[in-house]
Amino acid sequence: MGIFIRSFFLDAFRIPTSSMANTLLSGDFIIVNLAAYKINLPAQIPLLGIPFYQLDLFNTGTPKINDIVVFRFPSFYSDRNSYYGTNLIKRIVAGPGDTLQIINKKIFVNGSEIKFPASANRSYKDIKIKGKEDEGIFYDGTGWNSDNYGPIIIPAKGDTIQINPANINIWKQLIVFEYMRKVVREEGSVITIDDKHVREYVIQKKQYFLIGDNFNNSRDSRYFGFINEDMILGKVMFIYWSISKNIYARSFLSRIRWDRLFKSVK
Repeated sequence: MGIFIRSFFLDAFRIPTSSMANTLLSGDFIIVNLAAYKINLPAQIPLLGIPFYQLDLFNTGTPKINDIVVFRFPSFYSDRNSYYGTNLIKRIVAGPGDTLQIINKKIFVNGSEIKFPASANRSYKDIKIKGKEDEGIFYDGTGWNSDNYGPIIIPAKGDTIQINPANINIWKQLIVFEYMRKVVREEGSVITIDDKHVREYVIQKKQYFLIGDNFNNSRDSRYFGFINEDMILGKVMFIYWSISKNIYARSFLSRIRWDRLFKSVK
């Protein structure tokens, strides 16, 4: 029964970095609700660990702004970043059709500021000036950086986007993630998707923009771009265990963060 519940409804993850500090700390162990948005067949057969065709059975909810989610980068894709094949945890700040803009580290969606919780770690010192582009920023050539970004419209399912040699680098990852295989080819001025010459593309899945609570030290959608609905594994519920990496601690017990055990995450 426990394996059944874990395969379909709950799973446990460890926080390896500080990108969600101080909401989640390195060394926190969390429980994730796998059924928060959909119920599907597990990616592998329980106990045996044999890969299985993952099939969505039905939807149970919709990701919302301020949800903290676990999502997975496809293992086959490595063109833009080094996250392929890994699970990451970030906060959703914008969804399909939303207009997002970051102004001096403040996040605005459809003109209204998104408030992070008090636990989020965001310093307003040393703000990067607008026009000084970060290396590796998503939407390169815009002059955007992590502190001053956008405005950008989050693609919605059914939107039609124009495809050409000047913008294919922006849209290629989104398309590949929707197909779950490398389908984009560039031959001079000719662009093909799944071996078909195209000049436009219709978005197939709901897209989301995510940012880490440790705003000044998080590699998130500002750098790796949009995450689609099928990449989201579930919603973070609570911390069930937490242990620091303090090498100077006198004992194992002194490394346990007792105040974080069974703490809900928002």
